[in-house]
This record gives sequence, structure tokens and C-alpha cells, in this order.
Amino acid sequence: MFDLLAPVLAVSAAQATPAPPPASVEVAQKEEAPAEAQPPPSQTSERPKAPKPAFRPINHDEDYSGFRDVRDANLWTRLKYLPIVGNTYATLGGELRLRPELRLGERWGRGPQDDDGNFQQRSRIWGDLQVEGLFRAFVDLEHATSTGLDSVVAPIEEGRLDFNQAFVEAHVPVGKARVTARLGRQEIGIGNQTVFDMREGANTRRSLDLLRVMATQGPWDGGFLTGHAVLEKLGTFDDKTNHDYDLTGFHAGRSFGTGARTGRAEALFVSSDRASLAFDSEAAARDQRRTLSLRYAGKRDAWSIDVEGIRQWGSFGDLDIDAYYVTGTAAYAWQGGWKPRLALRVDVGSGDKNPNDGKIGTYAPLFPKPLTYNGDLGPHNLTIIQPMLSIQPTAKLKLDVSAAGLWRTSTKDGVYSLGGQVLRRGDESDSRFFGKRATAAGQYALNPFMTLGFYTIYGDVSEKFKPGRDLYYAATYLTFRF
Repeated sequence: MFDLLAPVLAVSAAQATPAPPPASVEVAQKEEAPAEAQPPPSQTSERPKAPKPAFRPINHDEDYSGFRDVRDANLWTRLKYLPIVGNTYATLGGELRLRPELRLGERWGRGPQDDDGNFQQRSRIWGDLQVEGLFRAFVDLEHATSTGLDSVVAPIEEGRLDFNQAFVEAHVPVGKARVTARLGRQEIGIGNQTVFDMREGANTRRSLDLLRVMATQGPWDGGFLTGHAVLEKLGTFDDKTNHDYDLTGFHAGRSFGTGARTGRAEALFVSSDRASLAFDSEAAARDQRRTLSLRYAGKRDAWSIDVEGIRQWGSFGDLDIDAYYVTGTAAYAWQGGWKPRLALRVDVGSGDKNPNDGKIGTYAPLFPKPLTYNGDLGPHNLTIIQPMLSIQPTAKLKLDVSAAGLWRTSTKDGVYSLGGQVLRRGDESDSRFFGKRATAAGQYALNPFMTLGFYTIYGDVSEKFKPGRDLYYAATYLTFRF
């Protein structure tokens, strides 16, 4: 398996063939009959074949410019390509997600609880205006509610009608490169979303107010970003720019190989400045943090690996920051039968080793993807070893199960939620082992536009971290997207 690194070590710039970007929609091409067999145009009544939907995790990444010749196939294609003049067109899209939940032992039994279930809905509608392939305007409205939630109704659980995204964009060819400048509120996901994630699992998605400049040339891509987080609130059109949370960053990536043997290397640097942040052993203070992420993901036939290391430094109040996070997954996938995929994932996030050494050693994520669907724990001061199994009994059905052991990386630091709330203080126990966790999830595609799914998680907290409760979370959801 070590030769998964071969694409990076062996391929040269001359040999590397850039892999085409993943198409957002597969357009079925009509087979042309021989010229003598084709009927006159007046007798041709065949409609263009309907394209196959293939939605992207971030909606503004979808490209419908190729729908010009197939827009009359059905109602969906007409919504995805609304011609205006020349090569200028508009696109309409939307989403509705309905999700009943059961939450027992929230925050592992600490704080307000919701023991009788709740119901969440998220609806979104968006429009995209593309002007001659040079300019773009994109607007995405989101409305999300939680009914019957008796614990904590935070902005990740509810947000009345507001702009989730609203940006303008310009495309400029520079030599062989394509440069894009984007300004406004936008979702962002880079690499494996360890640093920047759009928060799909929560009831409200996450966006940032940024200026981004991105470029691609051959196998290379990269960019620059600067701006602010969004201060999310529960009301209508009340989300605003959070000037107490600034960030500036750079990223670059390169793809290697083609077919069954591919690789990708990525680097990301972010300088963040938060007016107030708190940890287990430290009161709230200004956090000026530098985050450097290096990632490699590779595939060689049935084997795949994804490894990322993150280093953090800077200042927290009067303390120096010295923190890290490492995550890695190795997997083997079979192609026959139910296409099982067996994987092992390991995560290690640093904690503070000594509250009196003039340093803060707790890893503090910026805008991370949760370790589980419901975001039960954050990566701060957490070590996880987790085997995972995925199977695909049919083309429409996918099932995933996992089991994990949970440890504190440092016994001097606490256990944190994804948002940074201290769930267990460091002085509550001298045990490193925190508990165990098992998850199961499934997705079934009812049709190209509707997905039915479920997710459940059981967390068994160690006796040394009680009083508290074991955690049980269960949800089913129905998502419609067009």
C-alpha cells in the first residue's frame, strides 16, 4: 500500500495528464444515423434525450452551460437553462429537506435535554445568472425551522428566511489559465473540508463573506481568500458580517495520474483573528491563529488513502499557541457484489498539556466538517480510532457502519463539542479513555431528485466521566432537490 505515493514521486510534469473536472451533469448524446438514413428536417420530431442529474455538494459548483441544445427535454432541463440572449442564460434550483430527530443524552448528558424528539425542515431556492461565460450573479435563499426542540435552539438548528449566498463573479482568461474572482456571501469547501466545510448535516448550512480569487491551469489549481465569518441569527434577514472574526488564506493543489491510479496533493494556509475564544483552562481572550494544512489523497486500484496534517501557531491572549491535528484514512474497496469498502480512520487533535507553561496546546478548528453527522464531539483534544464498512446492495442503496474508541489526547484538557463548548472539564477525571461510539447510516435514491435516508449514533460514556448519560441520536430524512 505504500506505493500509493508513487503518483507523486514518479510522475513528471510532461507525463501528467490533467484530469477533467467532474461534470455536474451527464448529457446523453444522440447517435447520428448515416446521412442517407436521416429523414428530412421537416419529418424529424425526436426530442433531445433528457440529461441525467448529478447534483454537487455545493450548488454553485454545478455547470449547466451544456444544456443549450437539450433544454427542451423536460421541465427540469428548461429550469436549468433559461436562455436570455446569445450565450447569456439563467438557472433555477431548489431543495427541501424534512427530518424528524430523536436526541437522547445531548452533549453526553450535560445541559438542557430534548427527550421527546423534534422535527426539522430546510428549504432553499437559488438562481444563477451567467453572462456570456464572463460574468455571473448567484443568489441562494434559505429558510430552516426546528419544531419541538426543547434543548438549545442555536443558529445551526434554525434560521428564518435569509441570504445563505449572494455573490458576483468574473472570469478572466490569463494565458492558458482560467482566473475567477468572486465577491460576496458564499459557501466554501476546500479539500476534505477539514478546515472549511459547508455544514450539510446541520439544519442550516454555513457560508462566509469573502473575496476569493481562484485559478486553474492544467493539473494545478489554487487561490486566495480574505473576509469574515457570518454572524448567524434566528430571525428573518438578520444574518450579517461578523467583523469580530477575520480570515485570510491561500491554497494550492495538484492532481496526478489518471484512471485507477490517481493522487492529489493540497496545501492550505489560513490566518484567523477572533475577538473572543475560550478553552477549558483559559477564560475568553483574543485568538490570533495561523493554520497550515498539508493533505495527500491517493488511489491505486482497490486501495486508497487520505492523510492530512494541520499545524497551528500564533497567540491566545498572552499565551503562545502550539497545536496540531492529524487525520488519516486507509481503505480497500471491492468491485464485485455489494461493492464493500473497508476502511480504518485515525484522528488525533492536540490538547493543552500544562495550563501553567505559558502556552495553549488545544487544537481549535475553524469551520470544520463534523466527525459524525450530528457533530457530537469536536476534534479538540480528541483521539479516535475508527474502523468503517460501506456496502452498496443495489445501485440506489448505500449503507455505512462504524465503531470508534474515544480518548482524550491530554488528560490535562477537557472534552469539547464541535462548536468548542466544554463538555467535560480536564479536572473531572484522570482517565484518558472517554467512551465508545457506534454509527449506522443509509441512503436510498427514490429517483434522481429525491433521497430517503437515516442516521443513528450510540455513544457509551466511560464510568470515569459520569455523572452523565450515554448518547443516542436517530434521524430519518427526505430530501428533494432540483
